[in-house]
Amino acid sequence: GCGGGLAGARIMIWVVKLGGSLCNDARLATWLDMLVDWGKGHVVIVPGGGPYADAVRIQQQRWQFSDEFAHRMALIAMDQFALQLKGMNPLLVIAPTRATIASAWSNNQVAVWLPSAMVSSAAEIAATWDITSDSLAAWLARTLQAERLVLVKSCMIPLHATIDELVRCEIIDREFTNITRAAPFRIQIVSVSDIDQVRRDLAHFQSAK
Repeated sequence: GCGGGLAGARIMIWVVKLGGSLCNDARLATWLDMLVDWGKGHVVIVPGGGPYADAVRIQQQRWQFSDEFAHRMALIAMDQFALQLKGMNPLLVIAPTRATIASAWSNNQVAVWLPSAMVSSAAEIAATWDITSDSLAAWLARTLQAERLVLVKSCMIPLHATIDELVRCEIIDREFTNITRAAPFRIQIVSVSDIDQVRRDLAHFQSAK
C-alpha cells in the first residue's frame, strides 16, 4: 500500500478519521497537535459530521426532504468540521482534492480533507445515511492506496472487538464492512483516550522512514 500514484512519490499514507463526537471534547486540540507533530508528510485527517450533521438530521425530520439532499448537506457538515479543525490548528492544510492532499504532503504538512467535492463526484457512493464519515474515510483510504486507516471514537472500544461486532453495537456504520472488504490497508479503531498508542505507532513509522 504505497501512494505511488500521488506526485510520483512513495508515501506511507495514513488516513486518520476524527469522529464528529470529538467536536466538543477537550482532548481534540491535543490530538491535532499530536498529528501535526508526528504525521508530517503522510497523514490526512478525515472529519466527522458532529453537531453540524446532527443539525441536518433535525431539519430533514422537520421538513421531510429526500436523503439525496440530506446526504449533500451532511458532506458540507463534514467540511464545516474540517474548517473548525483548521481554525483550531493553523498548521493543518485544507485539502478538497487528491492534488491538494499530495501538495500538503510534499510540503511535509498534514492535510485535513474537505470531502464534499470528491464524494459528490464519486458515482459509486450512494446518497444515504447508511454511509457515514467512517465509510467515507475507508473510501478515501482505498482511493489514496493508504497503508493504514485509523478511526478515532469518543466511546471506549472493546478489546479485540471485530468490525462486525462494532457494526452491531452501532459504533461503525453498516456500509463500512462492504467498503473495507479485502481492504489492502490495516484498520485500527481506537478511543480518543488511546492517543499515546497512536503517537507511538506514528513515531515508530517516522523513525523507520
